[in-house]
Amino acid sequence: MSTTPAQNEFDQQAQAALAKVKLDHFAAKPLTIEPFATSKLSWKVTIPEEFDGSVDLDIDDTPVSASGEFQVVPDSNTSYQLRARTLNRSRILGTVVLKEDLAACTAPSDEPVKWIEGIIKQAISTDSSGLYFRPPNPRPWPWPPIPWPPIVTIKDDRMIISLRLGKRGFPNPAIDIDASFALDVIPIPLPAKRRFLAGITPFEYHYHQLAPKDERISADVSVPIYLWLIPGAVIALPIAISMAEDKAHASAAKMINDIVEVLNGWFRRPEVLPPKMDKHDAGFYVNPQGSQRFWINFCPVPPTIVNAP
Repeated sequence: MSTTPAQNEFDQQAQAALAKVKLDHFAAKPLTIEPFATSKLSWKVTIPEEFDGSVDLDIDDTPVSASGEFQVVPDSNTSYQLRARTLNRSRILGTVVLKEDLAACTAPSDEPVKWIEGIIKQAISTDSSGLYFRPPNPRPWPWPPIPWPPIVTIKDDRMIISLRLGKRGFPNPAIDIDASFALDVIPIPLPAKRRFLAGITPFEYHYHQLAPKDERISADVSVPIYLWLIPGAVIALPIAISMAEDKAHASAAKMINDIVEVLNGWFRRPEVLPPKMDKHDAGFYVNPQGSQRFWINFCPVPPTIVNAP
């Protein structure tokens, strides 16, 4: 694609402007921090007067002035870039890398697959809407059908759940749910009144909890083929199936939240929860022996705790 003389002129002007922008300093103090601690970014940039107003600055897409400082609370090793932009060109002026010292943290773990499978079985067996685990293949009489159990596995830092269900009563649908999620650690929300009274700021400490992230849910509902032969079925059944799939999707999302809340509860037990520590990060993994596990990093809390529960 060719460029016009006007475009070439704009590019040359942009490059000339960015070339004359001078980085005086871009730093973080301290460069190595303990978990939940803050670091202060500071910077100063000199922009020639003739380009004042035509060059914009940002730190990781957050607009900033030519000089300033602000605090950051990284949740892992994190890099920050100070960038100058004008027209359709940009230039990285500087990069700062903050490192977290996790030496004082501890990471208990457990094998959740079997007891989560048990929780799902219990939920379906006590369901009042008629849900049941359907058999993968009908067995000839006199052998009773064998239900398809819930399948819970861990792979690539994700928990994967596969359910093959049926529902008693007309139209006796088959419901297939495949869901997976990873783990996140987020601040526990505080009531607005409590935040106001305590004077909570984004950098004051108020504890964390597990939460699902990157949820992927597939819900497929089908009905016996003979039902499509009923007059009017071609119109009515797609609507009913679509509504059922929406409901199955919502139920799977609730199931994921319930499972994460169970994991939260596991870490609240006094024999697991380390004193004066809080959740920092978490995830799933398979160890070299093939054991499917989840883990969580507990790290020391900051020396000054505001509004601790």
